[in-house]
Amino acid sequence: MNIYDELNVDRIINASDTYTRIGGSRMSRRTLETMQEAAESFVDIGELSDAICKRIAERTGNETAFISSGAGACVVLTASACMTRGNEELMYQLPDASACPKNEIIVFASQKNCPILPYWHLTELSGASLIPVADSIKSLQEAIGPKTAAVFFFTGTVYEWTTPDLRDVIETAHEAGVPVIVDAAAQLPPKSLMSWYTVDLKADAVIFSGGKFINGPQTTGIVLGRHEILDHCRAMASPNVRIGRPYKVGKEEYAAFYRACMDFLDLNEEAKYQELKAVLEHIKASLSEVPGYHSYIEETGRLGQQIPMLYLQFTDGTTGKECYDFLYSAPERIDIGTFNRKDPTGDPCRIFINAINLREPDLPILIQKLNRFLTLPERGRSHE
Repeated sequence: MNIYDELNVDRIINASDTYTRIGGSRMSRRTLETMQEAAESFVDIGELSDAICKRIAERTGNETAFISSGAGACVVLTASACMTRGNEELMYQLPDASACPKNEIIVFASQKNCPILPYWHLTELSGASLIPVADSIKSLQEAIGPKTAAVFFFTGTVYEWTTPDLRDVIETAHEAGVPVIVDAAAQLPPKSLMSWYTVDLKADAVIFSGGKFINGPQTTGIVLGRHEILDHCRAMASPNVRIGRPYKVGKEEYAAFYRACMDFLDLNEEAKYQELKAVLEHIKASLSEVPGYHSYIEETGRLGQQIPMLYLQFTDGTTGKECYDFLYSAPERIDIGTFNRKDPTGDPCRIFINAINLREPDLPILIQKLNRFLTLPERGRSHE
């Protein structure tokens, strides 16, 4: 019996995205086999971590790498590293950062106020004081002071609509001797970003999720960048009894992330893109031709990632939430993407479908149920 059947927990067809709330992404059979293999032996966790991080740093052209229990944990630990800078006494005091000479982190106000998800708040879990600044280089220059520990920059089209160019942000911060940490958790693909932020733009560190397009364990995230920041992350992370102790990564997760990351770096991105686009084109072509909506495929994801997305725009007043509620209802629960009224990336009468987590057996179920919704007699009339 399947474990979810045993627990009476409904399985979900993921047609939305690599969302944490429904489990992120699918690990490949090869990754799962590596995870099981790692579970059968004991190793020194520090040695395992160092070996994996060295291999990944070499493949991506970075000085070093650091793995923790998710991109969110990486945000907390990089913020902590920028404040403590290797001072063991200060490390033990966090999240009380009052004794840290530099305990302020700057973010752009538009990124702090973005209504999607408040990722910036994770920096404060380190004990840092958050300093929001207006979206200009002049405001950044004026805000940097003797207590500035770092500048955090959150990537993705919606987070960067009004901010200065990241290249200028990095140059300005570095002129003042302040490191820049880039949170690019959901920005892959392309895989070239794993070197672009740090090697090309010279950011001090960049953070990616392990459980999104890399297809590793949902409980992993990676930081790539400079020894000066990442070595201090290691010093505060598990198994050390410091602020990062709760962000534990098991030997199984380390091994699985390594395998998934190497496979991602070996991926033929163009072939994968065309594979995903073909799935979306099949879904689009299979939808009922009824009035009240139109469908189209965008070449990039919501945040600018190099992945195709299928959108359905309702023109009769039907909301995305109505469609979501219908598809998510049991049996055969299906998760699709929707937009709330404050979301600047879409509107409430639109849905999106992402093929990254869809498999062949999912498609007829998704198409049938979506067509059932589109052809509901009451759908259009209820908004007249």
